[in-house]
Amino acid sequence: MRFFFPLVLIFTAIGLGIYAYLGGLRTPSVALETTAAPVLLAGQPFRGKVDDSRFGELFRTAKNWQDAHPSQPLANLYYNDPESAHDSIRAFVGVLVPDTAAVLPTGWRYRVVPAGRRVVTARVQGVSFLLAPGKLYTTAQQHIKDQKLTKQPFYLEQFGPNEADELRVGVQ
Repeated sequence: MRFFFPLVLIFTAIGLGIYAYLGGLRTPSVALETTAAPVLLAGQPFRGKVDDSRFGELFRTAKNWQDAHPSQPLANLYYNDPESAHDSIRAFVGVLVPDTAAVLPTGWRYRVVPAGRRVVTARVQGVSFLLAPGKLYTTAQQHIKDQKLTKQPFYLEQFGPNEADELRVGVQ
């Protein structure tokens, strides 16, 4: 029993060390912006339950594309909030592309997010893909609440090279 407390301290220190190594102690920056340029995505649409195996397969396909084209960040566009839609989601899963010159895999298409949208943008650098979504969404949601803004059904996630991640949430 006298070894229990030191073991708990050791495991806690190891856990905190891993969390810090993955970038868990970094804080995202957040700002209210108007998108200056359109965003072009290449990928596949999805409509269904979040836990559907096809949804996971779309992410794996997009990740494979990103591995072959490392300069293109993973980019996911969500048209609704799955928490308020009872785990039903409408999304477009793919990658951010500079233009329409690329030959896309079978079933992929382009989607354009027009310029001029008012968004809350949360950005973080050096945080693992495992932790980034939680940090970005929490920061953006808190900023929306603090500024008394109204969310629009628009969420654009980007997970770029060198762990440069970004979330844009549409607001009124």
